[in-house]
Amino acid sequence: MPIPTPEPVAPPWRYRILVLALSPLLIGYTAWRACKDGGWRYFRERLGWYAAESAPRSSATGPDPAPAELWIHAASVGEVFTVLPLLKAWLTNNPNAGVRFTTGTPTGAAVLEQQQLTRVQHQYLPVDFSSACKRFVSQCTAGQAWIVETEIWPWLYAHCHRQNIAITIINGRLSARTSTQANGLLASSYRRALSHVNVLARSTKDHDRFLALGAPASSLQVAGNLKYSAQDGVRATAALVQRPYVLAASTHHDEELTLALAWHDQQRSDALLVCVPRHPERGDDIQRLMKSHGIDAGRRSQGDTPAPEDNVYLADTLGELQAWYEHAQGTFVGGSLITRGGHNMLEPARYACPAVVGPHTDNFEDMMELLLGEKAVAIASNAQSVVDFLAKAAQGDSDLQAMGRRAERIASDAQNALARYLDLLAR
Repeated sequence: MPIPTPEPVAPPWRYRILVLALSPLLIGYTAWRACKDGGWRYFRERLGWYAAESAPRSSATGPDPAPAELWIHAASVGEVFTVLPLLKAWLTNNPNAGVRFTTGTPTGAAVLEQQQLTRVQHQYLPVDFSSACKRFVSQCTAGQAWIVETEIWPWLYAHCHRQNIAITIINGRLSARTSTQANGLLASSYRRALSHVNVLARSTKDHDRFLALGAPASSLQVAGNLKYSAQDGVRATAALVQRPYVLAASTHHDEELTLALAWHDQQRSDALLVCVPRHPERGDDIQRLMKSHGIDAGRRSQGDTPAPEDNVYLADTLGELQAWYEHAQGTFVGGSLITRGGHNMLEPARYACPAVVGPHTDNFEDMMELLLGEKAVAIASNAQSVVDFLAKAAQGDSDLQAMGRRAERIASDAQNALARYLDLLAR
């Protein structure tokens, strides 16, 4: 009787040709990012070169970290924050084991380094070239991998399978566009990549989208949104500025300027509008753009403090968003006035901070349904409506304060997601 041939896991030939055709652009972008803020280590490791002298870097000083039994990949800042509670719990439960932690961006690496975790080693994940992924996997000692949210790389997954590294996608997230548009070439690539992967999806909708993308039903479970357990509401000792302020948090290109202009023109509140861009490295560009429109905005990264006559301030730093949320009178959660899909509106809820979002919140459909059902978040159609909400919040409107308290109760309930993940991963 013939021995069954195992299902092939290497990407389809069309995907391999596509990667080969795009390789000059991918290498060029990697070089550009290395020159911009990543450095030589970023360039080398993104191409899969992990020489002995470039051993994984610990996120804290001290003795050499323990051998890595777990590998975690988080693409950038948001994904790092999402997985941090789970990572810290795993380290507590495994006191003699280490973690290899990869990111795709220098800003994600910087957030990890701020945590000062002594048994966590950082590397950059390689671009999805076969040779680069093979070199990465060959020097990875971990037997299991947690991939955060939506990172599906066919070559990487294929080499992990060959190396017997068990992959679990945690907080699995897929947009409707990804699941419906991934047809033809991408559909077969995703289906093959997911054929040996477990998925812990953040919602029923995401579960169904992974299923439509080709993930086996037996490998799929709904575990809840891990992002809702991120940041446990640690309180800052004092406000970061000594003026009443409202917040525009995790903003993207176009959102800062339109909101700053609308806030500059409004006359109902003397509160400061603090803009916290999702990508702090854009600080120079944002300040320059605002200045060209007549708005002088100081920058926290440069040590500026807002003058009494200023009404806009740029908080272009990493790791301080929770402290800004704690003392804000009201907040706009960015990425929602544009078609980015929004960011985590439960973060301000942990501080009972009244929150408004724009019309584009596709990334958080399930949480928006819950918040709207409890009248715990507001939706604005444009920048002027956002400013109207923030001005009302700055005046201490009692209805908005009650809305913030309702959101806080929901945030407290959402902390249970972390326990579910720990239980499912332990199995």
